[in-house]
Amino acid sequence: MSRISALYDAHLRKAPRQSRSRSVVEAILSAALERVERGGEDDVPLQEIANRAGVGIGSLYDYFRDRRSVLAALAAKMTEDNLRAFEALLIETEPLPLPESIERIVDFAFATYATNKQVPRGILKIAHSLGLMPTLAKSQSVFTESLATSLRRRKDITHPNIELAAWTVTQATMGVVHALIWEDQPTHEREALRADLVTLCSKHLLA
Repeated sequence: MSRISALYDAHLRKAPRQSRSRSVVEAILSAALERVERGGEDDVPLQEIANRAGVGIGSLYDYFRDRRSVLAALAAKMTEDNLRAFEALLIETEPLPLPESIERIVDFAFATYATNKQVPRGILKIAHSLGLMPTLAKSQSVFTESLATSLRRRKDITHPNIELAAWTVTQATMGVVHALIWEDQPTHEREALRADLVTLCSKHLLA
């Protein structure tokens, strides 16, 4: 978690310490996200973001240097939030049979990244335009590490190399998700794709 938090903090002019200052930063990032949800990631006027957040432009500049730092912090914050939710899901599903656990993981990935496509599309466009794609790629390794940690706690995994298995499952799932994000016309029915991915990952972990 700290690795992604560090990425987030790196884009702030100063870290919010008190609850009020944290609320200000959250409001600014929420306002930026609203703009991304409307497909406005290419042009985000900071004054508009400040107005929507209900803060003065000076307060925005207290925590962010410029438009780039606002958008970069938003991308990092969303990645961190998704990681927190993913780690909570892993703990929740560890007692379940493996196929059911994998179903929940795949459903989480589909719901998080491929339901409201405008948000992940916008975040990826932001990352590309700001040169943050290597950072997002590295952050995916944190998800892989969390999955590997969870798999090591299970008693039903027979794959001889947990780290390799976790990497393969993560890449397979996110590869499908990235395809869904950018598809305007689905190549396959989502339920069939989901079932195939669950079978593929479950069998791989029982290799």
